[in-house]
Amino acid sequence: MTRIKTATLLIATLLIPGFASAGHHEKGNHMMLAAQPGQVMVVYHWPCADADAGLSLLKALIAYERDASPYPYSAAPALHEDGAVVSVDVHGSTESMNDALAWQAADKEWQAQFAVMEATCGSADDLSSHVLTMQ
Repeated sequence: MTRIKTATLLIATLLIPGFASAGHHEKGNHMMLAAQPGQVMVVYHWPCADADAGLSLLKALIAYERDASPYPYSAAPALHEDGAVVSVDVHGSTESMNDALAWQAADKEWQAQFAVMEATCGSADDLSSHVLTMQ
C-alpha cells in the first residue's frame, strides 16, 4: 500500500505543475496596445505613383532612422487600402516627437532619402499626417 501511495504522490507531483501552467501560452493571443497613454502616434499618408517602390524606399528610410536617430521611436510601414504609402510612428511624448522631427530636418542623409521618395511618389505637398495623443 505504501508503494501505491508513493507512486500516486510522485505522479501527482509531476503532473500538477503542468496542469497549473496549462494555458500559459494563450497569453500571447491577447492584443497589445498599439501605444501607451501619453505616447504620440503619427500616421503619415502619401499617395504614391509607384506604391511598391515607395514602400521599399520607406522601409529603407525607417531602417536608416532606426540606426541613426538619436531620438528613439518606432515606425512601421504599410499600404493603405487606397494604395497610398503609410508610416505609423510612435513617439514617447510630444517633446520626443519634436526632437525627432528636428533631427530629420537637419540630417542630410535623411533628407536625401526623403528626396528620392518624393521623386518616386510625387510632391510632398500630397503627404498628410494625423497626430494622435494616446489616452
